[in-house]
Amino acid sequence: MKMLIKLALAALRENRIRLGLTSLATVAAAAMVVWVGSGYDALMESFEDYSEGALGHYQLSVAGISTFSQYAPGDIPRTAMRFVPPGVVDDLRADPDVEAADAMWAQRVRIERLGPPKGPPAGARPGGQRPSSEGAVPGDGRPSDGRPSDGKAGDGKAGDGKASDGKAPSDEKAGPQAAAGEQQPRPRRRPRRTPSLRLLGSDAAQPPFPLAEGRWLDPSTPDALEAAISSGDAERYRLGLGDTVRVGEGASALDVKIVGVVDLPHIEGFTGMVASGQLMTPSVGGLYTSMANAARIIDEPPRISFVAVRVHESADITAFRFRWAPKLNSLETPSQFQEAHDIEETLDQSAAAENVRFQAYMSTAIALLAALFIIFSALSMGVTERTRQLAILRAVALTRGQVAALIAIEAVVLATIGFAGGIGAGQATLWLAASASPELLGDGAVLGPYAITLAAICAYGGALLAALVPMFRATRVRPIDAMAPAAAGRSRAPWLAILIGVMLLPVNLLITYTMSAGDATRVQLAILVGFPAMAVGIVLVAPAVTLFVDRAISPLLARLSGIEPKLLESQLSSNLWRAVGTAAALTVGLSLYVAIQVWGHTMLSSFLPGPWAPDAVVTFYPDGIDAKRAGEIAAIEGIDADNALPIVAEQPRLLEDLTGSAERATVVRQDNVVLIGIDPEAGFGGDDPLFEMEWLQGDRAAAVAAMKAGRGCIVPDHFLRETGLSLGDSFALVPPGKGTDAAVTYTIAAAVRLHGWHWQTKLTGFRSRTHRAAALVFSDYASVAADFAKNKATHFWVDFDEADADKDAIAQAIAAVYTADRGEPVGIDEGKPGQPFLRVIGVDDIRTMVNHHARQWLWAMSRLPLITLIITCLGVLNLILTSVRARRWDMGVMRALGVTRSALVRMVVAEGVLVGVVAVLLSVGLGILAGYCGAGISQYISFFGGLEPQMVVPWGEFWVGLVAALGLSALAAVGPAISVGRAEPLTLLQQGRGTA
Repeated sequence: MKMLIKLALAALRENRIRLGLTSLATVAAAAMVVWVGSGYDALMESFEDYSEGALGHYQLSVAGISTFSQYAPGDIPRTAMRFVPPGVVDDLRADPDVEAADAMWAQRVRIERLGPPKGPPAGARPGGQRPSSEGAVPGDGRPSDGRPSDGKAGDGKAGDGKASDGKAPSDEKAGPQAAAGEQQPRPRRRPRRTPSLRLLGSDAAQPPFPLAEGRWLDPSTPDALEAAISSGDAERYRLGLGDTVRVGEGASALDVKIVGVVDLPHIEGFTGMVASGQLMTPSVGGLYTSMANAARIIDEPPRISFVAVRVHESADITAFRFRWAPKLNSLETPSQFQEAHDIEETLDQSAAAENVRFQAYMSTAIALLAALFIIFSALSMGVTERTRQLAILRAVALTRGQVAALIAIEAVVLATIGFAGGIGAGQATLWLAASASPELLGDGAVLGPYAITLAAICAYGGALLAALVPMFRATRVRPIDAMAPAAAGRSRAPWLAILIGVMLLPVNLLITYTMSAGDATRVQLAILVGFPAMAVGIVLVAPAVTLFVDRAISPLLARLSGIEPKLLESQLSSNLWRAVGTAAALTVGLSLYVAIQVWGHTMLSSFLPGPWAPDAVVTFYPDGIDAKRAGEIAAIEGIDADNALPIVAEQPRLLEDLTGSAERATVVRQDNVVLIGIDPEAGFGGDDPLFEMEWLQGDRAAAVAAMKAGRGCIVPDHFLRETGLSLGDSFALVPPGKGTDAAVTYTIAAAVRLHGWHWQTKLTGFRSRTHRAAALVFSDYASVAADFAKNKATHFWVDFDEADADKDAIAQAIAAVYTADRGEPVGIDEGKPGQPFLRVIGVDDIRTMVNHHARQWLWAMSRLPLITLIITCLGVLNLILTSVRARRWDMGVMRALGVTRSALVRMVVAEGVLVGVVAVLLSVGLGILAGYCGAGISQYISFFGGLEPQMVVPWGEFWVGLVAALGLSALAAVGPAISVGRAEPLTLLQQGRGTA
């Protein structure tokens, strides 16, 4: 073994440049894994710290057992909520071991600050996160200030135009422009998001957490209109002691005074906030008030989300839990205890944590493939160059097994360098990033066992897998090969392997889109069979693509480079597998980049408002405008008089959980819908209706007739898939604030395609009750207005008469009509507290905003593939160096025969470009297939799935990755090209012909 180690180290030292480049690439791949893996380690550490303080001065929490998993920020759907029976509280308080048992009711509500804000604008908290119980998600419009959002709260009183940081509009902004006659041109403001937080009703005698300011609620006066606020939300909304906030919506809203600020534990990061959103602990509260006030605000009888329990110090908590467990399990709603370690386990096993873990796995797989192909290329080059040496070793001393062990030792050495260097480089990068941005990465610079394990898998796994083929090739070397001349010329195409590859490529498409199987089975087959088959298929097809580029593209590139085409002939095919391995290494990052773009834009296609959407929606706050004003609005210059219709919008919940939201909520599996009341004939009938729909089931005439008859409705096609309903079926809706006995029934008359309805409903204020809905449903104006007590038109849906209509002028003209209707000044976009206002939201603005936001997320996701592409370009440099080294004698002959230095340099650079072209062709093919299949699989596993998007290939987005691949390939060849170009012909000839 010592002899083999010495031989392996000697072989590596013989080509120090290749050793350095391969080691550098492996180090970079391992460091990338360390960076991503450290995020998971930091998340686990954050969960541990948070769980220790989540219960406050309580030791236990009793909550209903639920299997619901939240994959995106937001509250648990009503259908998935589990409430604790009231008698449990009395039973717990009667237990001698219990010091306190406080019932708590958690419910998200909307708030409106009354009066000017106090203090400076809220800044970012340590860790870079806004102090809020809400998170942000791609494509959902929840984060950053200034981006459009729903902007409406119930009757509109809460929708006063607050910015997402809670800043109220100043009098200077709202005053002079309030009256219609005083409107002045000003820059358009984007719709702002209405503030909301989680209300926690409780009659606890003591605060669950220490008070930062003020006092706790007085349990002896439960009807007092007072509340305590969490320190994070106080900072976010710029609220303090003595401030008054309006909590809730409509007639049930209460104006409460803040008497205390509670210092809650804070969990950092978007993922942490999503994971903690389901916890039933006192830490979920944003605003604390009495149970009586909570019941008035929510407009329901008091309910118990969980019971916070504090036991005496002398009590044995383990024995207490054991004694109470059977009682809790036998309740009508089975419940269970949670301690700090239970909370940590819940967080660790949450869907949000699984997402981060999956990201770490994916980064490891990407880095492993990059390391595999880079090390494979290096080892393959070494075997090819040392064929005579290996043959002599076989003849003199070594067995086949020892030759294989020799190659394996070289791979392990490369892996060890990559692993150790990756750990060091990754930790140094984390330290530097944390030092440069402590507010962003202070809690993220954690090098834990998870990151180290993944880095080891990347380095050693990639190296050992990469060594398999070179080991096999090395064992095939015979002693007589020491006397054979070096092989030259084109390699033969492995047509059988290519045929198998072609057959494997469509396997994933068949599994994703044609197989009849359950969702879970389909996903498992796609992951275990489909995607691996596609990856293997593209590798097996790679030789055919390489030969095509060598024979079809190289003559064209030669002419473009101004060199003789024969100089590039057979440059790739003469060492086919070496070129394939290098191109495959580039394909790892580039194909993932293409796949992300295809997947992202395909998914995005369902969220961009389609051609069905009219030009704009006008929203009137707080409670709408008289529908009789339709003629005045239609007559405004810039508005199409035939397509300006008043509508009423409501967001009732479904009487039954038809979509299965309690089992697994998604963007289309919710317990409510957005219901629009509109004139059926003007909206959908006639020769020029407001809505140009794509009718998938039913027809326009029948749908209009059913709507005119009353409570006939048009639904999006996905609503039928998710609910299992058909044309002619009915579903019941419960008017907000009323019981189930007041439910009203609507009958499905047609199904249409409504791409982009989500953002239409969110940004226009249609979603007035909760932040998500299962579908956008259209019915007749009279039925909706009567069923949901809508005396005024809440919105107008309009078309403009010209594409470049002046929206500001139109908004001011509509404000004049609204002012006349209200008899008081109104604002545009926002108003002073309590002042009515309107918003004009154009569909083009929505498309632009959604596109911009989505592209930001896609670019953030694309950084890892592009970094991988840069790393794998070191493999191109290795290939070019080896190719130049093997052909130095040939190049010396060319120089002696009159080939110029410049032509030689251009020839070597062109060879690098050819490798890049092979990688581009492979990546585009694999990326489009993977992205489209990924979008299909997302329908079954993603929160944002369920809409069956149509494939979009964004060729305009590919250029960054494709140009980067070609540019980096050419750049990698520049150094070797200049080196050989500067060499004298005699120096090149002296290298001999035995290096190939």
